[in-house]
Amino acid sequence: MKFARIHLASSSVLSALALTILAACAPVTPPPTVAPATAPPATEAVSQAPVYELFEVGDGIYSYGDGFIYSGIVVTDDGVIVIDPMSSQHAALTLEAIRGITEQPMRYVIYSHNHWDHVGGGKVFKDAGATIISHVDARDWLLEHPNPDVVVPDEVWEGNRHDISLGGKTIELYFFGPSHGQGMTVTRFAEDRIVFLADIVVPNRIGFGNLPDFFPAEWERTLTEVEALDFETAMFTHGEPSGPPSAVTQQREYIQDLRNAIFAEFQKGTPFLEIPNAVRLPKYEAWAGYDDWLALNAWRVLMEIGIGW
Repeated sequence: MKFARIHLASSSVLSALALTILAACAPVTPPPTVAPATAPPATEAVSQAPVYELFEVGDGIYSYGDGFIYSGIVVTDDGVIVIDPMSSQHAALTLEAIRGITEQPMRYVIYSHNHWDHVGGGKVFKDAGATIISHVDARDWLLEHPNPDVVVPDEVWEGNRHDISLGGKTIELYFFGPSHGQGMTVTRFAEDRIVFLADIVVPNRIGFGNLPDFFPAEWERTLTEVEALDFETAMFTHGEPSGPPSAVTQQREYIQDLRNAIFAEFQKGTPFLEIPNAVRLPKYEAWAGYDDWLALNAWRVLMEIGIGW
């Protein structure tokens, strides 16, 4: 599989920006119920005690979470698969929810990527009989950064594609290269035309904080790869249990619009250190995190544009 590259800027703009960075920065020190697949607004989820719900997204495909974090669940005639166990507490509640709808054995847990907040509950399912699987890049990072609360995957896959067949369902695992974390895996349920996306799309929210462990240009490219997949519903790990394909497109457009706004400020002559606070994106004012995180998002993208980091 070939990855299309995202071109950040012309060499002349980058060279000028790099000189500006050097000049500007040198002196500076820096009990489960099945519900439709909708969730309360993020503001309500924060102000109220967490309420865990099981949302039916497709035939035997569920999202389970509390309005902020969600795991994916696939129930087949030959067993159950969970995607992203999250914390041990969340995992225990997820297992309880699963037992409320099926007695099928636990078969697999899929780690979407290496981040501890997504994989900390793996032991709960391993103890219940599941085999934990991840991309080799995620497994290698976990080996290099041991955490006593995190179970290292039992099996790994390499390359850009790996399929799991279970109980009449085909679970396609895709690795489109670096975007967020290590070994970021996009999961597609072929027969149901559903994709599961961890962290790389959060509907109607700008990027979290200063985009920790994101590679903005590669994130954008990965989203174009996701858009090319055949699906009619997307599942998410944050914000909403599921949504339409347009949520993926909107997230990609946000990254592009942010980058374009940064270049516009540079071309207007805005001093380098003032660019992140000068950026405005009225199109996204209603999105969660806009007031608190827009400048932080802009700093991250500006650093990638200017110094390749």
